[in-house]
Amino acid sequence: MFIFHLLVSLSLLISGLVAQVLPFSNDSAAGVIWTFENGTWIENLAVRQNGEVLCTSLSKAALYLVNPFEHVASLVHQFEPTEGLLGISEIGNDVFAVASANVSLATSQAYPGSAKMWKVDMVAWTLGQPDAVTLIANLTNVILPDGIATLENEIGLVLLADAAQGIVWRVDTTTGDYSIAIQDALFTTNNTLIPLGVDGIHILNDYLYFTNFGNNAFGRVAISVNGSATGPVDIIASMTIPDDFAIADDGTAYLAGDNSLYRYSPDGAVDILIGGPNSLVLEGCTSAQLGRTRLDKNVLYIGTNGGLLAPVDGQIHGGQLVAVNVGLFQNCTA
Repeated sequence: MFIFHLLVSLSLLISGLVAQVLPFSNDSAAGVIWTFENGTWIENLAVRQNGEVLCTSLSKAALYLVNPFEHVASLVHQFEPTEGLLGISEIGNDVFAVASANVSLATSQAYPGSAKMWKVDMVAWTLGQPDAVTLIANLTNVILPDGIATLENEIGLVLLADAAQGIVWRVDTTTGDYSIAIQDALFTTNNTLIPLGVDGIHILNDYLYFTNFGNNAFGRVAISVNGSATGPVDIIASMTIPDDFAIADDGTAYLAGDNSLYRYSPDGAVDILIGGPNSLVLEGCTSAQLGRTRLDKNVLYIGTNGGLLAPVDGQIHGGQLVAVNVGLFQNCTA
């Protein structure tokens, strides 16, 4: 009897601890981690090794840090007002590359010559060092920098999507040098209402996966170790205005777009897990990243702009960091 009560007590204790650290209860499909003030457009996300989430803001020109387990947020760095933040990717141990540009939210166009790339050293930031954020390069030939993907086998090299020109650039974050890595017609768009082509990019198994925002497309291209194309660019799925995304090791991709969370399965099937065109749950969703710790390995974090451009209910809300328990959908297919 003593052993039985001991096991029950331990079970309750563990359940209580898990409830405190998980972003939401196990039986919830989605939960809001943090709501930013009205007018805050969260554009992209990066998850640190400790589970904290870095959130770039296009409208506030700021980099925020959110602890999803404690539901607290802090400001990492306030950039100049003309330096709206876009893509972000880890380039070293807790060191990140961040893209910025002077972007008109109303037209989705950037001022030529305003694109930049920054290095954010979170180790230095944690220690309170003044040089935690430094300029890597002025990217004067880049128009609208968006998604960033790190080339794991080439130290310091990243790929950068230019949504305005339909180009994927190669940037050396150690020297600031940059050049065209891939240029293809399938990276561009002829959509005059949404003049944005290649947007989100991620690398998996020697393939660069990408979204084309204006063309409602998701595609991929085989690449070399330095990011050059080694095969044709292929469109593998279609969905409405896909923005950034996360891709799991098995090739399953989770894409944010049109107030929806799309799932692309390696067999080519596409379904909507949460949300929809008129849904407030993921209003203005822009980005997605998978959790990195044992506690949130089945969690997908999603950034939103709160409907800043197209509010569902006629009201602008604060951008959010939302957590989705994708583990609940693992046995569900389209």
